[in-house]
Amino acid sequence: MVELTRLNLPTLPDSAGRLLADLDSVMKQEMWSQVPVTKTRNTLAVLVSWLGADAPLLESDIRSLVDSRPKKFSGRRVTQFLESRGLLVPDAERRRDAQQKHLEAQLAALPATIAQELSVWIKAVRGEGKWEHTGRTYQSIARYWHVLDPILKGWLANGIESLREITQDDVKRAIATRKGTPARSIHIVLRNVFRALRQEGMIFRAPTRGLVFSGINKTPPSVPSDRLAGLLSHAQNDFQRFVMVLVCVHALSGTDLRHLLLTDLDLSRERLIVRRPGKRHIIYLDELTYRCASAWLRERHHRWPVTTNPHLLINRWTAVDTTHSPISTAFAATFRPTGLTMPTLRQDRIRDEAFEVNDPLHLMRLFDISSQTAMRYITAAHPERTVKLPR
Repeated sequence: MVELTRLNLPTLPDSAGRLLADLDSVMKQEMWSQVPVTKTRNTLAVLVSWLGADAPLLESDIRSLVDSRPKKFSGRRVTQFLESRGLLVPDAERRRDAQQKHLEAQLAALPATIAQELSVWIKAVRGEGKWEHTGRTYQSIARYWHVLDPILKGWLANGIESLREITQDDVKRAIATRKGTPARSIHIVLRNVFRALRQEGMIFRAPTRGLVFSGINKTPPSVPSDRLAGLLSHAQNDFQRFVMVLVCVHALSGTDLRHLLLTDLDLSRERLIVRRPGKRHIIYLDELTYRCASAWLRERHHRWPVTTNPHLLINRWTAVDTTHSPISTAFAATFRPTGLTMPTLRQDRIRDEAFEVNDPLHLMRLFDISSQTAMRYITAAHPERTVKLPR
């Protein structure tokens, strides 16, 4: 391919010059660093030089240019800029949900009958089956698939050709391959699959019907106090420090963190609203959380003063891509130096509160957890007070 330089580019028309000037203004206003400024401007300059700026550009053309010279060009910010100006024709295939494409690839690798049955399950869970209901996202279905996949492989190895052949004994054996929470996850996922197939008329009777999974009363593992004491010392910036406090003090999950909006934090009233499906949970800020929240807001405004991303927690990518919040890996990376995971620290926080206060209602109010979850922690923390007396 001939090297693309300013020497062999066509003369820029007036409309292209105005569009590049608009981009320059945006980059200066948003204080982009030098590398993305250079790569983004080069990409747009080549595109409008050859294709013009009077009509919308194809997203597929942008991708082709970037793929030809990935070190010289960058398409992500150009795509976002053109789309905000109404000058982009989106690539429908590329815009398809990444999790959807992954699930379709997984189905394609299965025998035809089972693939068809699981396609019906996915369609029903998405809310597109016979019974109208609010559908789950492909991301949620992908989490179910992560649990289901090893079970499917075991059944296929045993010669199963259709889910109609699965019996309740098969389900029990699948659950028995794990213990505790992983076993419960298998029960939940298989129940979801077979209920959907029963609903859609693919099977006559669900093998999970009447199968009850006993509660988990095992105490969640405790994190040693010496490891918790220096947890915040691992934080490298205000973003990580604020995330650590929200997880370790207020027991927020990764989903909670991703859904927090900038308007949910009200420092004047010292509270943070956590939005969950069908309800809102209010956190009243203690001194440490208030201090970390204030520091993060200052850092956020200093680094991205004109970003329009509505999420409270953003990074250098989502400050530009205003439709997304930081992905899960950004939060997981925060805790990686500590040697602990977010779920472990969240469980440990609830566990410690259960030891201090023998009141499930207190746990439900403080952490916005269900009554069953609250009782599980209370039972594990105070077995002597919740044991059933012999009759």
